[in-house]
Amino acid sequence: MRRAYPLLLVVVLLTACGGGGGGKPLTREQYAAKADAICGKYKQQTDALARPANLADLGKVADQVLPILDHARGDLHKLKPPADEQATANAWLDQFDVIISDVEKIRDKANDNDTAAVQALAGPALQHDQHANELATQLGMTVCSKD
Repeated sequence: MRRAYPLLLVVVLLTACGGGGGGKPLTREQYAAKADAICGKYKQQTDALARPANLADLGKVADQVLPILDHARGDLHKLKPPADEQATANAWLDQFDVIISDVEKIRDKANDNDTAAVQALAGPALQHDQHANELATQLGMTVCSKD
């Protein structure tokens, strides 16, 4: 079970950015820089959380992470990506939502003290994380694209 805890943290700590919002589209460089700044800000907050030692702790940490992710998502929605990267940015934000859902599911199973379910959810969650990182890289991010 100890291996599943770091897996959740990887999923949570990486979680990254997206596009949308109103206003003038940003250049690719501006969009990447602003998204990376947002990701960096919220990654600092998740990094400050205690590392879970057991399933009960995992549930508590996930409860602390979810509002942070929600705030990050809100800030990222305010960014307007370049028109030619809108589809990729939308896919990235969609993946962000999938990761939030993964954290919620892992939290729920941790709160149920269901080790097997947490472990079963960790694999797909890591795949979702990897996909989000790939999309962030395509968008030129360096902070949002790393765990």
